[in-house]
Amino acid sequence: MIEYLKMTVYVGTSGFHYKEWIGPVYPPGTKSSTMLERFAGMFHALEINSTFYRPPSKDMFKKYPDRTGGEMKIVVKLHGVFTHTRNAGSGDVATFDEAVKPLVNTGQFVCYLAQFPQSFHNTGDARKYIEKLKDMFPDIPLVCEFRHKSWWDKDMLEFLKTLSISMSTVDGPEIESLPPGGATFTCNPAYVRLHGRNKDNWYDGAEERYRYKYKRSELEGILKKVQKLVLKSDEVFVVFNNHPLGNAPINANEFIEMLREVLPGSIPPAGKFRPNEIEQTSLF
Repeated sequence: MIEYLKMTVYVGTSGFHYKEWIGPVYPPGTKSSTMLERFAGMFHALEINSTFYRPPSKDMFKKYPDRTGGEMKIVVKLHGVFTHTRNAGSGDVATFDEAVKPLVNTGQFVCYLAQFPQSFHNTGDARKYIEKLKDMFPDIPLVCEFRHKSWWDKDMLEFLKTLSISMSTVDGPEIESLPPGGATFTCNPAYVRLHGRNKDNWYDGAEERYRYKYKRSELEGILKKVQKLVLKSDEVFVVFNNHPLGNAPINANEFIEMLREVLPGSIPPAGKFRPNEIEQTSLF
């Protein structure tokens, strides 16, 4: 029998503020101003995606601890100036570090997520930039998601490990230039991002790219990857990014139930903030 580390698997989604989730996920009539509270009543982890498009204001997360009960783990995605134009300066760094202080103070902050585009290949200059990025955030956990297969080699895994950068496991369609589907681990926290497997529409824009609902058999395959990761890490984050039509939280909930069967005790217990009045029947 395999003995797993004392581990916790946090399951959540990328983003929570989607009007199309009203009905499939949030009860009819849900106001935008209450979506965060309702989300915190269902999941233990949240990846903030909006900060990729718009840098956080100083007070963006000021009320998050109270609104989430101070328990839900939160990952903050870095702005595109860090990953796409790659011309971020000290002011950009200070903007993020100042904004996340309320989450750091409550222990809710997990890491920054740097999602690089498919055009960012594993080259000498690219590796130098990764080193530069880590120098920008020397004392803060950093997860990198690469979307080109060239980053998957043993030397690169060792390179990231020496920098204490976590390399995200990426689940997507089987397209030649995209990352392979195996579990990837360099350091804590172990991180898994699930984008759906919409091969036919992958290059048709974000809305179509992520319009996908995982089948039970596919979730079972992802569960096997998570089982490998918990042998190496005591904290594993599983984030569903297939947000259109509410598929991300629906799949996340299915995955939580599967984890409870296979890895009992890995999911955090329901926190005191989880309000009973939140209707979740649409998720089951």
